[in-house]
Amino acid sequence: MPKLSELLSSAESGNRRDIGKLVTIMENRSDGYSSLIKRISRKKKNTFVVGITGPPGVGKSSLISRLAAEFSKREKLAIVMIDATSPFSGGSLLGNRLRLENTDNIYVRSMATRGSTGGLNLALGDSLDLMSYLGFTMTLVESVGTGQDETDILHFADRIVMVLSPGMGDQVQALKAGQMEIGDYVVLNKADKPDAIIAEKELMETLSIPDLSKKHSLVKVSALTGEGIKELVKLIDAERSSKAKDESVILREKERIRREILEILKSKDDVIEMFAKKVVNDDLTREEAVLEVLKKILK
Repeated sequence: MPKLSELLSSAESGNRRDIGKLVTIMENRSDGYSSLIKRISRKKKNTFVVGITGPPGVGKSSLISRLAAEFSKREKLAIVMIDATSPFSGGSLLGNRLRLENTDNIYVRSMATRGSTGGLNLALGDSLDLMSYLGFTMTLVESVGTGQDETDILHFADRIVMVLSPGMGDQVQALKAGQMEIGDYVVLNKADKPDAIIAEKELMETLSIPDLSKKHSLVKVSALTGEGIKELVKLIDAERSSKAKDESVILREKERIRREILEILKSKDDVIEMFAKKVVNDDLTREEAVLEVLKKILK
């Protein structure tokens, strides 16, 4: 393995293989991880993150292909696709990945959730910081989006696109309690289908609920024909220009950091277990155990 400085230098020059090696270091928290994080954290974050979420089968990956074709015309674009089981699974995700990787101005990375709840990979935050460090001005993140509890994308993205499709019916009702609330845009994909008009009417009724109607924009698109894609791009661009003034972005970032700190603490389970035994034996109180755990981790 080359030295970290060599890997970073190569990655900055656009070497995709070495960008991948850096992401792998982050995923595995292997040798060089701490030094890598310190290095990239010194640079101001400058990538606009758009989360793409929604149930399986609605065409998230195809929509990302269309958006990528538009955004990559004018900027350096990274795409992170989260897969529920393996970063190299088959199906449309891999097909889109291979097609997109033929474009010089786009870097694509698939990441497995590795059992993490919330529809994301625990190394995603680090990876987004790396993309920013390497000069990617926009990053699209496709979350697993398997159910209403898969809402962690909220804490990583500046704006969120909720993708739905005709024929979902009861699924939309089920999503209202979770995923529906997090979207900045609700995108009805497959608008070229005959039942898209009925689906649009159902969505409009759903989005008329007071708590939802205040924040959502409904956009009809077809990833197959390209219908509505430029309109969606314009909406994202308009929101992007106001990002710096948006307090919700700052709150999302704080929540993301809080969660990452907690996950790091959870990863020290062997230390926690040792002091948990002392609490069971009445040698320490819970509060004393917490302080001892922190001291041990610092050492």
